[in-house]
Amino acid sequence: MIKIGRRTLAVFATCSLLSLVFAPASWPNNVMPQSLVDVAHANGCNPIDDFFDRDPNIMNPPYVLGWIPEASYSAAFWCKKREKSDRPYKLIFAVGDTLELKLADPKQLAGCPAVIEYWNWPRGLRIETQRNLELTSFHPVTDTRPKPGGPTGVLASARVLVSDNGDGLETYFVCYRGQWLFRQLE
Repeated sequence: MIKIGRRTLAVFATCSLLSLVFAPASWPNNVMPQSLVDVAHANGCNPIDDFFDRDPNIMNPPYVLGWIPEASYSAAFWCKKREKSDRPYKLIFAVGDTLELKLADPKQLAGCPAVIEYWNWPRGLRIETQRNLELTSFHPVTDTRPKPGGPTGVLASARVLVSDNGDGLETYFVCYRGQWLFRQLE
């Protein structure tokens, strides 16, 4: 039989209670703010809790804030579908007047959908403005095996979402004529 002293029991009980008080709601580790976790759950996916464990080169988190400049609060973020799929990840665009976010309206995204279903492992996100962006190297996100030659044209100034793992491989997403296009660069 193991004997535990009163002092040891008191310390254990105190530490246990403190861990319950100070632990995050989705223990053990959220990789993004709770408001984004809530949007993910409402749309059939979960945060990617091992996001930073898979690749030590990743510098940026799996979300970016301020995607829609006109909105009080907006974000784009990666999450993983709950069900099995050949496109297991979602890139979700959310917006709100308060920190309580919901899916963005396609009107706020130049006609593009608020959810992109994606097949490659997600990487950290950042926003860039590209000048004179050639579209011929972009492909619709619906093409898992892109064919050479995307749409013709050049965008004088384009807001792009970059998914980057820090080792030189980057995926660029741009909304063009109501559909999401992507290209990968090394």
